[in-house]
Amino acid sequence: MFNFLPRNTKFFAYFDRDAEILVRCAEQFCQTLECFENPKEHSIKLKELEHEADDITHEAMSLLHRSFITPLERGDLRRLILAMDEVVDYMDDAVRRMALYEVESILPEVRAMGKVMLDLARAVRDAVHELRNVRKKNRILQHCIEIQRLEGVGDHLHHIALSSLFKNSTDPLFVIKWKEIIDLIEMAMDSAEEVAHVIEGIVLENA
Repeated sequence: MFNFLPRNTKFFAYFDRDAEILVRCAEQFCQTLECFENPKEHSIKLKELEHEADDITHEAMSLLHRSFITPLERGDLRRLILAMDEVVDYMDDAVRRMALYEVESILPEVRAMGKVMLDLARAVRDAVHELRNVRKKNRILQHCIEIQRLEGVGDHLHHIALSSLFKNSTDPLFVIKWKEIIDLIEMAMDSAEEVAHVIEGIVLENA
């Protein structure tokens, strides 16, 4: 069957830009965890990237509302836009909590979660970039499988981090602060997995 409908590639350009910012956010997030000397300064840098991501999200949503014909299902586009935005938001929230709570050092398990978050961001970028060639099903799905594998690693680290926190700390405020931060990182990873779920659905519907 021939498709005579015009293909609006602007959405893919937005996705690519958003994915690149997502990786930059994850890199800044890891740098924050590795070089934790001035948390407020790191928080400001990540907030600037989060604003860039928000701008792209608003532009993409505006284009979605203006477009009569979209290259993919509107619901899929909306879900993908919002899921990518949530990944950035949760990383930003985690670093802002570190600055707000004036934590003095980074837990080793949290540093390990940060490295997985960076790998997840890069895998998301690779999967998103391939959406321009949605019929290359196997290649895109391999990226999604990798995202899900990494999220599983992150989930395991999340459990280890909480277990270690509850076992080794006797300060209730310390536990409360770090549990919130750890859970925010886990939510960022879950949102990255949601991106993979959305992309899987897109591929299976359109390949």
